[in-house]
Amino acid sequence: MMKTLLLAAGLLTPFSGQDTVQQTVSPQTAGHMVRTVQTITAPHAAPTDFRTLNGISLDDTRADVLKKLGKPLRIKKDMLLLSTEYQYPDVTVGMRDDVVSYVHVDPAAGRIKVNDKWLPLQRKTLDQALGGSQFSAEDGEVYVRGQRAIKVFTDKTSDKPKYVEFFDETEW
Repeated sequence: MMKTLLLAAGLLTPFSGQDTVQQTVSPQTAGHMVRTVQTITAPHAAPTDFRTLNGISLDDTRADVLKKLGKPLRIKKDMLLLSTEYQYPDVTVGMRDDVVSYVHVDPAAGRIKVNDKWLPLQRKTLDQALGGSQFSAEDGEVYVRGQRAIKVFTDKTSDKPKYVEFFDETEW
């Protein structure tokens, strides 16, 4: 009976590891310990948002683009889209009112950089890396994160990417 009472009292008494912690930690650091948590994403996890394409954000201004990419090869007014295109060797940046409206990457680039990760311009690889498309159109696949989207335009006959565009879908 006594063993049962002691066992019950031991189970009902809150356990405090304070003494153990003080014995294993020096007096100078006791009370100053900080627990850190590191989040490690899976190597093949699809991005939860689209911040940039080839280093350009939809929040960038004309000055930001010039700082990041330098002087464009060509500047062209697009009367259909009411934008100004800054053309670089591997990317075209469309701007409205001096703010990036879209980013266009041709297949000659061979790859795209989504956020900070380079991806080869191959339909299957892109589909896997971007987590599957949310919409299929007759001219390509659309990957959406919030209001931002990446569309991979494909050739109907070969199913190979023709080009990639990054845009805010509320603008279109």
